[in-house]
Amino acid sequence: MTANDIIKGKQKMTLRESQLLAIAISQVVKEDRDFKTYTTTVPELAAFMGIDENSLYRDLESICTSLLQRVVKIQVGGDNASRKKKWKAFQWINRAEYDNGKLTIRLSDDIKPFLLELESYYSQTLLGTLMTFRSYYTTRLYQYLIADTGARYGNIHEWTFTCEELRDLFQVGEKQYKLNRNLLNFTIITALEELGASDYAYVWDYKEHKAKTRGNPLENISFKAIFFKNKERKEFYLNKSKPIIEQYKQEQKSNIRK
Repeated sequence: MTANDIIKGKQKMTLRESQLLAIAISQVVKEDRDFKTYTTTVPELAAFMGIDENSLYRDLESICTSLLQRVVKIQVGGDNASRKKKWKAFQWINRAEYDNGKLTIRLSDDIKPFLLELESYYSQTLLGTLMTFRSYYTTRLYQYLIADTGARYGNIHEWTFTCEELRDLFQVGEKQYKLNRNLLNFTIITALEELGASDYAYVWDYKEHKAKTRGNPLENISFKAIFFKNKERKEFYLNKSKPIIEQYKQEQKSNIRK
């Protein structure tokens, strides 16, 4: 089991919970004697998250209480996993303490072996990116895709997800979005729009594929994306590739007319 498995494991939390967890893990360094514990102040957290201090003071207890109950579930066993359904589940944090404006979080002992490897996924560079998103679905998708690509920037990648895979990724059941159309509109489409509008990714060629069976039910969706470390890298790429992008868009319009 690797840190990559943890990032891609089944998990669900709110945007604020995911931001708090990312901030805590990003502070892990090899020199720490007890590198599972992180202490900060509310003003520092508010600045990181880009939210009002008073709002954070008000909501901090509920955020921490909820995060204490969040788990990540990982399928283990390689080829045997699908047959034997071998899995592990553990908490992200096992303690949160607030005292006179200071918050202390203790990361779970179960993720201790992976903390230094996890730190690469929650580095200062990635942390800055995660804090810009305003939807948990965007945060979750970005983390998953970055882990899936091995954090390779500047390369074109393509993904295909079935509706069941999207429900699994975002941990969304039919009680929340019974119809697949609502599932797509409120999760992957919203996430891709925010991701593509950010300084850190270019997303294109989103398509919905229907099965050739009765009723033509939605089978899966696909899209392409390139990730960038900063705004300058994205602008450089887009300026360089503008003629190709425009030609591609025109070809797509022509195909639709046909």
